[in-house]
Amino acid sequence: MKSKIIIIVSVLCLAFCSCKKDDKGNKKFYNDKNIEETITFKRFDKALFAKPEPNLPQYLMKLQKEYPDMFAAPLTNKEYMQQIMQVATDNAMQEAVAIIEKEYPSTDFLSQSLTSAFARLKEIYPQTTLPTNVYTMLLMASDFSYGYANRVYMGENNGRIYYTIALDIYSLNKLHQHPYYKTYPQYMIATLSKDYIAPDFMRMYLQNSTFRKIPMNSYKDGATLLDNIIEDGKYSYVVKKTLPNVDDCYILRYTPEQMQWVKDNEANIWAFIIQRKLMYETDRSKYMSLIAEGPETKGLSNSPARVGNYIGYIIVDKFMKENKISIDSLMNITDATLILNNSKYKPERR
Repeated sequence: MKSKIIIIVSVLCLAFCSCKKDDKGNKKFYNDKNIEETITFKRFDKALFAKPEPNLPQYLMKLQKEYPDMFAAPLTNKEYMQQIMQVATDNAMQEAVAIIEKEYPSTDFLSQSLTSAFARLKEIYPQTTLPTNVYTMLLMASDFSYGYANRVYMGENNGRIYYTIALDIYSLNKLHQHPYYKTYPQYMIATLSKDYIAPDFMRMYLQNSTFRKIPMNSYKDGATLLDNIIEDGKYSYVVKKTLPNVDDCYILRYTPEQMQWVKDNEANIWAFIIQRKLMYETDRSKYMSLIAEGPETKGLSNSPARVGNYIGYIIVDKFMKENKISIDSLMNITDATLILNNSKYKPERR
């Protein structure tokens, strides 16, 4: 199956809106039941594994014309055509597809959620345009770290921007016993369901499109724990503004139970950071457990992972309540200490 996996995954390696105008003449997106145009998804996941015409190569050639961004090479290449045919007719994958289709018979719920999110984003940034060329697909990645990192993706093909959502990765609560997905650890599976797609997509879009010109502080040499958690907190804050009705647990990639834990233990997390003098630590190995994926945060019993990012989100939220500035101004602040100091953050013990 390894060669089959590479075929689809290699694609990643290589929707329209209805508009009205406000009183100032700015276009806005609306998600209203009376308006038909919205973000639409091209269901490549269904098309590739549908019962094709008797002539499978001919069917696949048609698919390549309809979904040009989803193929890594021309199907006129006989070896590549043979590989794609093997994937499309793989019995084990057909079993997975049946499970995924039950989970996602329609993407209307996601279209509505994301259209509303982009309407709110456009109110903040009027130049925002609704994404087009948005595909649902299957990664079939045996490497769970790759699959997780690319569950939502923005790519470019011949100058055309496209987006993908891997519905198999967001079905792992139903697929975790399937032979192609058994490598995924339980701590990842818990937060890979449909409730997390819209927040994940918005975060990916903000990082790769809206704020792509803003340098990532977390990538710089000597980045501190504070740099990392404030930067992550900024993105969580903006995602929340675009999806105000979505629970924080989905914004922050926690289960509801994990969200309750970090709320109940906020003061303990803060004390853990301060007592170990980690706030301005530049050695990533010493603070990575506070921001990295994993089963828990090292040193904090029964905790979820990434508890430092929760603190960063709360600091940014408090900073914005204390300082009435625009989101654009927030995102352009490079001094994480300034945000911390002006947030007047002081967690209270529950």
